[in-house]
Amino acid sequence: MFEKIVKMVLSELSKVSVQQEEVVGVDITRDYIRVTQLDNVDDDWVLSKLGCKLIEDSDSTSIQTHPDIYINKLKEILDQNKIAKGNAAVSIPFSSAIIKVVTIPIMTEEELQEAIDTSTLWENVVQLNDALNDYSIFWQVINRDAKTNEMNLLFVASKLVDVQSYLDIVQQAGLNPVLVDVHCFAVRNALKLCKNIVENDVPTVLIEISREEQYVMIIHKEVPYILDIYVSEKDRNLLVKLAHDKGSANIVIERMAIQIAQIINTFQAKYKISSIKTLLISSTLGAHEQAIEYLVECLPEFEVLLFEVTSDLVVPANLKEKVDAELNQSALISSLGLATRKLDVFGFYQYVTGTSNINLMPNRNSVKNTEKVKFIGKWGLIFFSILFVIVSGSVFFYDQSETEKINLQMQEYNSLTVQLDNLKMELAEINRESSEINNTLAVSKDVRSNQDFLFAVLQSTIKSVPRGVSLKSITYIKGVIQLDGISVSDQNILGLIERLERFPQISQASLINLSIEKEGINEFKSFSVRVTLNTKSKVVATKKGGK
Repeated sequence: MFEKIVKMVLSELSKVSVQQEEVVGVDITRDYIRVTQLDNVDDDWVLSKLGCKLIEDSDSTSIQTHPDIYINKLKEILDQNKIAKGNAAVSIPFSSAIIKVVTIPIMTEEELQEAIDTSTLWENVVQLNDALNDYSIFWQVINRDAKTNEMNLLFVASKLVDVQSYLDIVQQAGLNPVLVDVHCFAVRNALKLCKNIVENDVPTVLIEISREEQYVMIIHKEVPYILDIYVSEKDRNLLVKLAHDKGSANIVIERMAIQIAQIINTFQAKYKISSIKTLLISSTLGAHEQAIEYLVECLPEFEVLLFEVTSDLVVPANLKEKVDAELNQSALISSLGLATRKLDVFGFYQYVTGTSNINLMPNRNSVKNTEKVKFIGKWGLIFFSILFVIVSGSVFFYDQSETEKINLQMQEYNSLTVQLDNLKMELAEINRESSEINNTLAVSKDVRSNQDFLFAVLQSTIKSVPRGVSLKSITYIKGVIQLDGISVSDQNILGLIERLERFPQISQASLINLSIEKEGINEFKSFSVRVTLNTKSKVVATKKGGK
């Protein structure tokens, strides 16, 4: 269960990583260098970069003897076509590789890895001319057959010195090589660009005819069947001169056609397949059209077609002129196939196919680890950036919510503050009125009477005092009361007199004295009112000299 979860996680990580990876395809041959870059947009392949350079005097130069020429040409391509100096995939010739499909008894992954680590597996099933340490080796389990208890391994190897010669050119031109493929598998990868050329149940036959490479590759259910077409050095030179010496070159093509037919018949007999009808030709020859015409004559039982991928490729307007200028567009196949490659740092392809995953980089594990760290670092940064935005947004919205709560509380506080101020004003008014009453009572403290009548007169007098009037003294002498006080206006004094005369205990109230009195900056009316009591209303006792 745990292993399934790990595989699922690795598969998803690989899908993401290979989609994000950009790889420039670099096809280096003796005559040409071609560089392409592709973008995969909505299941369409879009050509984004293209550059080509012819190697002058290629008859007297080679990658091994004159690497500086190829380095400078590659630099010119990158600079003139504004191609970023990033990751690159490069191919080595088919002639520099050893490709075998070996059949061994079924083994577990652990047993297989142990046999490979101890070198016992390759020593028993593959015969190499030199020591294993002299080779860069790639292997892949293609299929397992439980009925026969056997499994097929794809074994690909190349001399380290041959691989390094191509890596040095790419590195010194400023690119970062991450993939080393074999030319034939780069051509096979170009099939990804063709939507209707491959049938699932029918083997795909790819034939390479060029100055350096001649082979037949049959792909059936992702299992490659590859055999070299023998061409002597003399015949190779005749192929190059096909346009000028058709008679001699046609004899070479006829001999090649015989070998092609034998290879296909052998494959069909071995795997009991009789449905091969179409042959796809990839060629870098200048006279490739004449070569195909003569192959059609020599192989009438097959439909012989030039393998062109640009018909299904989306070519922007700014690159269309460059593509059209390439008279032999099949020459672009290898670089385009390399451009479809992605560096699989999480091992996704090992669960998918055995021919799209070839990588002969000597230090490919360290390269994968480096790219893995870059991938994890980039996506880790993106993840933490997203997390930071989410957390910041949450804090922001939380703060907004808290701010709204505080604002509501402040509004409530301000409302309560206003209510408190109003209550304080009401309390101050009550205290003021209470103070006036206390002053009035204080004035009447000296009144002494044990009679109900005088008590009623005192109550009537107090009730008659209007707002704005303050009594200083009340004097009682023989049935007459004199009120001395101050007032803010004449009307308030008249109001006092009018109120006094309403009570039955008082027969008459009259003003006997009025003057102006100042207290600080305020002016008041000082007055004296004579109040005659109605002593007949009740029997009263008089207190002589009372005050």
